[in-house]
This record gives sequence, C-alpha cells and structure tokens, in this order.
Amino acid sequence: MYEKNLKDKKLYCQVDISDEIPTFWADPYRIEQMLSNLIDNAIKYTEKGGIKIKVEPYSEFSKKEPDAIKITIEDTGIGIPREHLPRIFERFYVVDKSRSRQSGGTGLGLSIVKHIVLMYNGKINVESKVGVGTKFEILLPVKKDKNFKPLP
Repeated sequence: MYEKNLKDKKLYCQVDISDEIPTFWADPYRIEQMLSNLIDNAIKYTEKGGIKIKVEPYSEFSKKEPDAIKITIEDTGIGIPREHLPRIFERFYVVDKSRSRQSGGTGLGLSIVKHIVLMYNGKINVESKVGVGTKFEILLPVKKDKNFKPLP
C-alpha cells in the first residue's frame, strides 16, 4: 500500500514480524486503521532513512506465555518537539500547522490510534527526538475468546 510513497522518497521499510505471535481476537479493520495512521505519518514526516516496523510477543509477567503483542513503528524523520508530546493524541492537535496544511492533515490520526489502543485495553508510548526520529510502541493484551475459531 505504501510502496510507491517509499520509493518516491527513497526510504527503506524494514518489517520484522515474529513467528511466535499468539493467536488473539481483534477487529482486523481497527488494527489496519491503527497501523495505517502510524505508517502514513512515519512516511509523511521522514525525508531520509526509513521506517522499521516490528511485531513481537510480549510478556509482562511471565516468560512462559505472552500476555500481549508489542508493535513498534520507528522512523528516522523530523521528530516531535518534547513540549508537544503530551498533546499529540488529542483530537485536532497539530504540531506543525503549516506542514499540516501542505499535507492535508487534520490532527485526527493519532487520536484515532490512541482510541483503538484503548479499545483493546492496550498501552501506547512515544519517544521522539527532533532531527533523529520517532518511535511508537503499542502493547495490545492478548484477548482469548473461547468461542473464537480462527479461519483455516
């Protein structure tokens, strides 16, 4: 979906998805929407270098069985100034209004991401350094539904 944008900007995209991801219940549309917003922003605000996407099992309490899935999206983009970090998940909040006008941003993308993460009782953390890049880490608890049967 993002191949053309990555190619046009000469960015790399490294994807690392663990084979050990536990089966869990989720709405594929919501997960796609969450990832799409984060990846779209990463591409939009990265001019050189690239993006790393990692999905892996996560165990907060026990090493035997993962109790969450950890999703990391990291870019080498322009970064977010520290003073803006506490507000980036607010609806309609835009860090750089002039850049947002150019790219057509509404300030809703990260608030949608946060809403989806909270729907799954998950957690989201962001680290960013201006001129270095931004890293989002999401923990989504593994929800096991005894009536859920994965498709063959």
